[in-house]
Amino acid sequence: MKRQAAIIWVWGLVLIAGAVGGGFVWWRQQDVAQAYEAGRAAADADRWEDALTLAQPYADRDDPRINGLLADAYINGPASIQNIDKGLTLRRRAAEAGDMRAAYFLGRWILEHEPTEAQAQEAIGFLQNAADCGMPSANYDLGVLFADGVFIDIDIPKSIQHSEAAALASFESAAWNAAIGYARLAGQDESFLENESNIKMLYWFFWEAKNGNPEAQRILEVIEDRTIDKFNEYGELWIQEFHRMAVRWVKKIHPANAFTCNTIYQGAW
Repeated sequence: MKRQAAIIWVWGLVLIAGAVGGGFVWWRQQDVAQAYEAGRAAADADRWEDALTLAQPYADRDDPRINGLLADAYINGPASIQNIDKGLTLRRRAAEAGDMRAAYFLGRWILEHEPTEAQAQEAIGFLQNAADCGMPSANYDLGVLFADGVFIDIDIPKSIQHSEAAALASFESAAWNAAIGYARLAGQDESFLENESNIKMLYWFFWEAKNGNPEAQRILEVIEDRTIDKFNEYGELWIQEFHRMAVRWVKKIHPANAFTCNTIYQGAW
């Protein structure tokens, strides 16, 4: 009986130690998370010294969120704390660990600093991973790259795909880019106007006009006037129906933060 009691006591101590150890791990994770959130808020307010102060005590954890925050401070902060090489090293480490904010900014930084062809392709890969995660800003940038053919071959369907993904998150100018992409396809192939993509082009012009874009408003008015001239009262009925459908369709658009995406993304790594 004494032996059994001793065994029970030993196992009890083991279980307690395990519970305490697990609690300590959880506490450490919460500690890092709180430091990151406070540091990110400081960074978003351009208080880079404060962001650095909040993140530095956790630098040895090699946490991708902390590494990304430190990188932002070293790269974007004032001269007193700026260290571009250290910042880029930390940003790459965070990106390769799956931090999509870090991946996005690393890709942007590379493309903005006269990359070689190999570096440009690596940067586009970082942007693509962030876009695959659902980051509106990454989708917007890829839409522009595929439309302009800078660092990558022109691909208008892909440009539209990425622009629409950003536009559905209400990312500024993305709807215009999507509409212009559809218009470019129509210019290449008149049969394009006979399929459903024609309506999507008009929806995006409608959304842009609704948000105060005068050029989008002008284009819609020209299309509507020509439709009425050609089809008379049937054209007017079609325009009325289009407006009803467009109002329903734009309800799909939901404003989102420019960097909305899982902080740590495992899908591409």
